[in-house]
Amino acid sequence: MFLPVSRAGTIKEIQRVRRLKYPGEVLVYEGQQVLPEDVIAQASMPVEILMVEIAQSLGVDVQDVKEYLVREPGEQLHEGDVIAKITGTLSRLVRAPADGRFIGLHQGKAVFEVGYRTIQVRAGMMGVVQTVFPEYGAMISAAGFLLQGVWGNGAIGLGELKIVEEAWTQPLTPGMLAERGEGLMIGAGSCVDPDALNWYGKRSSGGLMLGSMAPELVSIATAMQTPILVVQGFGSRQPDESLLDGLTPYAEKSVSLNASEFDPLTGMRPEAVIHLSDEGFEGGFSVQQELKVGLIVRVFAEGSWGKVGEVLDLPEGDTDFESGVRQPAAVVMLNDGQKITVPQQNLIIVDDAITG
Repeated sequence: MFLPVSRAGTIKEIQRVRRLKYPGEVLVYEGQQVLPEDVIAQASMPVEILMVEIAQSLGVDVQDVKEYLVREPGEQLHEGDVIAKITGTLSRLVRAPADGRFIGLHQGKAVFEVGYRTIQVRAGMMGVVQTVFPEYGAMISAAGFLLQGVWGNGAIGLGELKIVEEAWTQPLTPGMLAERGEGLMIGAGSCVDPDALNWYGKRSSGGLMLGSMAPELVSIATAMQTPILVVQGFGSRQPDESLLDGLTPYAEKSVSLNASEFDPLTGMRPEAVIHLSDEGFEGGFSVQQELKVGLIVRVFAEGSWGKVGEVLDLPEGDTDFESGVRQPAAVVMLNDGQKITVPQQNLIIVDDAITG
């Protein structure tokens, strides 16, 4: 089985494709330096598509509708503008139902695009535009230390990394943040206090990187404009100090935080890039990897949520679990010495140094 990979390790060349789902306008050029919130590409999409009956309203055959049009496809119309008409003893008119663009005919009906919204893709990290994909987007490249998490609140930010060491032995409080400046990327162990989140969200435009967070804070975090990354999982327990040890050498470095939602189609996760020199970086990497004996994994199963261990065995065939499901299983020796058997789909491969 191929599983998503949660990365945290040495300096790497990090490449990210930012691409629209629909053709639009690319706003960057190759070689351009970009910041996390810079818009790479954008497209205008109609809010609504309206179909206006013409053939039936005019009493003509579908194939003859074009003869009675008084507007051309592509024209912008206002509500009430005449689209088509027939003159004679009984004159008939068909009018635009709303402000919008008349885009053509379909089976005797006029098709309208009504209202527009702009869809944008942003860089998500500080870097250089390596490749442009005309009408769709670009590939961004950077060198740095990559830290991926299990959850993000959807926001994007950039700031200088500050480690709140006392928040690794007890949960984060507003008092621990009071002496920190504006626009910082705070690294802390855990957060269970809604006041700490609210205090930080009102006073900083940087970001928050947490080992763990209480699940009841998800709604508060999601509503915040400040990016929040949860690295190890949800709950009230303090994270392992290996995460602190891994981040400490990079204190005061610039961090791009793209707290996007996990995308199961691409395997991309919410992530932080700690920007470093590109000298001597390792090659790129994929976002999925085949599960094998000896790999380090993080477990997302009841009773072992967020714990890390080594894969000891991958039994052949499917295994019956107490929940009633029958799935491929993995035997994992956790760092605390406990040996468990869990569904393979409840694992994420942990890459490189920080295992927590």
